[in-house]
Amino acid sequence: MKLSAIPRITLGLVSLSVALLLAFDLLLHLFPSEADTTRDLRTRVTTSLAVQAAALVQARDMATVERTLAAVQSRDPEMLSIGLRRADGALVAQAGEHPRHWGAENANRASANAFSIVLLAGQQRWGSLEIAFRPIHQRPLSEWWLRGPTQLLFLFSLGSGLLYFAYLRRMLKHLDPSAAVPERVRGAFDSLTEGVFVVDPQENILLANQSFQALGPAGEGAALLGKKASGLAWLSPVATEGASDATPWLTAMRTRSPLRGRSFEVLREGEPAAKVVINCSPLLDEKSGVRGCLITVDDVTALERSHGQLLEVLADLAASKQLLEIKNTELVDLANRDPLSGCLNRRAFYAGLESLFAKARRESSELICIMADIDHFKSINDRFGHAVGDEAIKAFAGILRASVRPVDLLGRYGGEEFCIVVTGMSLERAMQLADTMRQRLVVERSAGQSSGHDVRMSASFGVSSLRFGAKNEAGLVDQADQAMYVAKQTGRNRVVAFTPKPVAQEQALEVAAP
Repeated sequence: MKLSAIPRITLGLVSLSVALLLAFDLLLHLFPSEADTTRDLRTRVTTSLAVQAAALVQARDMATVERTLAAVQSRDPEMLSIGLRRADGALVAQAGEHPRHWGAENANRASANAFSIVLLAGQQRWGSLEIAFRPIHQRPLSEWWLRGPTQLLFLFSLGSGLLYFAYLRRMLKHLDPSAAVPERVRGAFDSLTEGVFVVDPQENILLANQSFQALGPAGEGAALLGKKASGLAWLSPVATEGASDATPWLTAMRTRSPLRGRSFEVLREGEPAAKVVINCSPLLDEKSGVRGCLITVDDVTALERSHGQLLEVLADLAASKQLLEIKNTELVDLANRDPLSGCLNRRAFYAGLESLFAKARRESSELICIMADIDHFKSINDRFGHAVGDEAIKAFAGILRASVRPVDLLGRYGGEEFCIVVTGMSLERAMQLADTMRQRLVVERSAGQSSGHDVRMSASFGVSSLRFGAKNEAGLVDQADQAMYVAKQTGRNRVVAFTPKPVAQEQALEVAAP
């Protein structure tokens, strides 16, 4: 049986649309496989859990780690077991029967059913988080119809075919006499899931499918025919910038060009307003005369709701990320800072000094090291107790922090000793800086005030420069320590510069207390 013109054109358009859709899928992978989707989801879950586990491991909260693993494994039926394994191979926490589900074959490889993520403690490998999932179920070829992309392609073909056929019958009725039968046109329109109606140049409704009728008040149905589209009280335009036209179908017919994406609200008594999007296409005859307008109405209420929920989720994720960054910063400070003085600990201090020393040697620039020590600190501890001694260290550290620049290094070297490294400063200027800190300690600070004591303090300073020939960072610090020792031996409460000649140490540049 030979098909008429409209069915042949419809089949051609559907074939082209499907071919184009398949081409886009081939290039852009629009329809991911179930295995890829499951694998991506499991990867995100594993990564998220690894971040939480790493934070708890660094906090050494193993009890919370075990509770978290058990809670996550119990909520996901696809997750067989979870294990937290140290770098030495010991399993320190688990949820489910992890040794049985993990197995030796998963120890050194990852798959869609077994994930292993390395956990770091500082810069070193602490261990790994292991998760065993149920095998991904692959549908047999006989069930290809149950796949989402296959169903979508079928529905797309069916829906586009119906729409093309209905549209062509209306527009090309001179090629197909059967288009004059209203019942067939109405049947084609009623098969569409989106709302569709047609108006004449006076905006009277000539045809409305069942989906559009269902949007309005119950019982209105066939009464829509003959009404003006702008007179539907329950269809209200949403005023937006640049698109506030209440009758976009009139605009489309006047300009003879389609209008798309105009927002309207469907008002329902006792219910929230539904959000719809209207697209208008003018219907022209063979002489480009306007015969009417085809209007489609898409209900996007669920889409709007999902969009709002997605924005809330994104806001929550942003807040979580910011909190995680704050916690990471706090962990870095805990690892690099001395808890009593707030200065860099010895490890972090030497790490920074190594970089500054290498740069100074490479650029032939000045690098100064200042060693400072509280005078008679042992007697403060012996006479007033360690609490007052701690207060003395805090007070001294506070003066040092307030005196150095952000680019300088300040570290607690040990006990009551502090070490300062400054760049871009001459030896003479560094001596003045050290003496300023010495004078501030004598004038401003005392310890033991919280316990009723008034312990006045002083400190001795030793200063060294890279130009004195230090071979490495430790040598530069040692020179400053030697100069500080000379300050201690020559009366304390003074600043002494290192001299390369030990025999002339008594002639070293010094600034003594007045």
